[in-house]
Amino acid sequence: MDEKIIKIVAAKLRRIGDQPINTEKLTDIREEVYKATRTNKFASFSNVKKWVKAARGHMRAQEKASASKAKPATKGKPASKPAGRMAKPAKREEEFVAPVVPRRIEDSVNFIKDENAPAMPSQEVMLPKPTIVFDKVYLQSIKFEIAGIRQTMERVSRQLDKLEKELTNHGE
Repeated sequence: MDEKIIKIVAAKLRRIGDQPINTEKLTDIREEVYKATRTNKFASFSNVKKWVKAARGHMRAQEKASASKAKPATKGKPASKPAGRMAKPAKREEEFVAPVVPRRIEDSVNFIKDENAPAMPSQEVMLPKPTIVFDKVYLQSIKFEIAGIRQTMERVSRQLDKLEKELTNHGE
């Protein structure tokens, strides 16, 4: 969304305050955006509602930023970042602790690994050939395909014969 529109809507929301937003207020917001940008004159109310939602999020972010600037960080601990969707735990390799696996499970896994070791060479297994069942419709469709191919081949053969005759006549 356009940053300019969000700022305009945020300013309008600050002026409105805590009053509920109805269609009249949405119309006012749309008109104010049009006055400032000369675009979106007939924007739908669903778009205006999206602008309002984005502006409120922008206002919240500004409030958090101003609150974190006003609040001094503690001496030993840096200021905490807001937990967002992309926040990942910051663990280094030195801090990594291997999970504790019970001895019974570890022995069982090792036994399975040893058991599946290639002790004997693998053998090729001959599978029985599947039985193919032909029905009349399937065979008839194959028959029609073959007949079509034959007709095409005959037509191409006739065309080649004509072309060959023309070349011999032209060559003489």
